[in-house]
Amino acid sequence: MVETIKVPANVNFLNEWAGFELPRGIVNKGITGCGATTLAIEDEHKSIICSPRINLIKNKCQQHKGTLAVYGDVRNGDIEDYLRNSPKPKLLATYDSVPRLNGLIKDKPNWRVVVDEYQYLLIDSGFKSETEIALLETLRDYSYVTYISATPIADKYMRQMDWFKDLPYTVLEWSNVEQRFVKRVQSKNPINNAIEIVRNYQKGIYPFVLIDGEKIESKECVIFLNSVTNIINIVRQTGLQSDEANIIVAFSEENNLLVKKLGRDFGIGRIQLKGEPHKKFTFCTSTAFAGCDFYSTCASTFVISDNKKAYTSIDIATELAQIAGRQRLECNPFRNTTTFIYNVDVGENKDDSYKSALEKKLQDSNEYAQLKNSLTGKNREFAIKEIQTCQKLNKYSEHYVCYNEATYCFFVNNMAYLNECFSYDVQKENYLDGITVRKQLEDSGFNVNGNEVHSDYEEQLECIIKKESFADRMKRYCEYRKQKETSMFVLVDEVMERQCEDLKLYYDSLGYERIKALGYKELNLKNEMMNRRETYHLYKEFRAIFPVGTRMLTDMIKQKMEEVYAKYGIRQKGVASHLEKRFGIRIKPVKIPLADGSRKSGYEFV
Repeated sequence: MVETIKVPANVNFLNEWAGFELPRGIVNKGITGCGATTLAIEDEHKSIICSPRINLIKNKCQQHKGTLAVYGDVRNGDIEDYLRNSPKPKLLATYDSVPRLNGLIKDKPNWRVVVDEYQYLLIDSGFKSETEIALLETLRDYSYVTYISATPIADKYMRQMDWFKDLPYTVLEWSNVEQRFVKRVQSKNPINNAIEIVRNYQKGIYPFVLIDGEKIESKECVIFLNSVTNIINIVRQTGLQSDEANIIVAFSEENNLLVKKLGRDFGIGRIQLKGEPHKKFTFCTSTAFAGCDFYSTCASTFVISDNKKAYTSIDIATELAQIAGRQRLECNPFRNTTTFIYNVDVGENKDDSYKSALEKKLQDSNEYAQLKNSLTGKNREFAIKEIQTCQKLNKYSEHYVCYNEATYCFFVNNMAYLNECFSYDVQKENYLDGITVRKQLEDSGFNVNGNEVHSDYEEQLECIIKKESFADRMKRYCEYRKQKETSMFVLVDEVMERQCEDLKLYYDSLGYERIKALGYKELNLKNEMMNRRETYHLYKEFRAIFPVGTRMLTDMIKQKMEEVYAKYGIRQKGVASHLEKRFGIRIKPVKIPLADGSRKSGYEFV
């Protein structure tokens, strides 16, 4: 049963809504950044706010005094001191810290729990489903639990999870939703596009908008990827220094070592708070940004999805929708436009064969679990160690069987199975073709058509993203210059001129039609410019030698022309007709009398 609650038109954040409390069960809050966790932090109840990411915990804790962040490094003694001394405790805990925290809380009926960004229970189950299961089992001890997200888990997955089957489902309906735009760019190699973006920003080539006649440039950019290795390669190839790049990825020894390979001054960064200075480039993975707030005054947002590797796919319905709502400052004119760069090469697996393989893997896992449960003595001990080692190393790539130390039983991890189904849907259903991507974006609440205010900004982005041949760029520039003759809103040519100064020179000198006739090719344009410069000087020489009204024999014209050509180092035969064809000096054939009384062919200059 779904209940819809309409949010009053004058409410922009839930903590402004007098008397409203987060309902028990699943809450689809409708939009990101509506203050749901802030409401939980500020209400009158003892609360645990659970988050999938340490960055989110730290980010929220820094914004709200009187809260306590609970994650791996926080000692039990510190938690107990906080509980004793705080009349209204607000604990911000990572998913994996909740079972430990649960053992320290004695008055559980007095507490409420909010599970923020709960879609990550499914998304993360491919590599840490034991953590997700432990959290969900622990939360059975609490009577009032709220699972919130602006991008909830699809119903077809929720119905297969025992923890969610009987929970109430509430949808918040907003009347004054700020529209968000997405520029979608299909690419053969999205990582190369990311490199091109960085290189343009390094050169000071920024997209911009005009607001009330003032030019506002986007001098910062946030680039989201789902691969730490890709981030490292982009930073290395573009030569970025530590004072230019903020690398926000999950805290782990492996990631720390990867980042340190860039140089001793590099390290895993954090999200800047409101008012803190930002670096020009911020690189983020999805393990770092979920639920966090960004406060740049001028950052553009780019999302890179390289589907050649399953784990680098960005899910449009969840991750992209989350990213689009992360920039919080209204003074940032670029905050509501996200550039989504993706490819559609998702492998050759057929739908039926892949899903059949998952079903077979699930069936084999059930049989394997039964076999393991039948073992006793030393064989059972060996089997427990084998399963634990296998899943730690292989992350359920071979089967879904794991061991529950609380029940002393082997069981099939259904969360890991659902994660593989979900991952398949992300790749296949989201990225089959450009039309599918467009529909997914529209279904997720994005405007994919752009508007008059953002259209030129989006055209500028296209120039910054793509590495084009000279001919393609020249053609694009000519089209923009033609548009500019009839519209004052075309500004993208200014960005292109900063990328290549010669574009303006060629257009101003030769014009659209002549450049088009020369095929937009750089060599042809250079030769034309060279010829035009030579033509001007030759024209002056020839006009002096062949003044209007005079007559001259053809052989003499040829000789004098070749003398001028030689003066300029041009190996060219003198041809009288070229005076008119190439230099615009009009000639008329005549017969010129000679001293012996004969007449010979020549020309009069008219």
